[in-house]
Amino acid sequence: MSKRKDTYKVVVIEDLDKGSIIATATLVVELKFIRGCSKCGHIEDVVVDSTYRGLRLGLRIIEALMKAAEEAGCYKVILDCSEENVPFYEKCGLIKKEVQCVRYL
Repeated sequence: MSKRKDTYKVVVIEDLDKGSIIATATLVVELKFIRGCSKCGHIEDVVVDSTYRGLRLGLRIIEALMKAAEEAGCYKVILDCSEENVPFYEKCGLIKKEVQCVRYL
C-alpha cells in the first residue's frame, strides 16, 4: 500500500493512553475506464472498537475519507454495508442505492 498512495488512504484513530487502535477505515480509489478513467472511491473495512462506540469516531472517519476522496478527484464514493448499518451511514450523508451481488471463491 505504501507504494500506491494514490490508490489507498487509511485512517486510524488511536487511544494514545492505551497504545491501541480504536477505529479505522480505508478508501480505495478505482479508475473507471468506462468513464474516461475518472476516479471512484470505495470506503471499506470501517470498524470502531465496541468500547468506543457512541463517540462519533465512525462519523469522523467517514468525513476524513470523504474529504480524501474529494481531494483525490473522485466523482462518487461507494460503501457496501449490512442492512443494519444503513441508518448510521445515512447519518454520515450517504444514500442507500441499488443492490450488491457477490460470489465467494
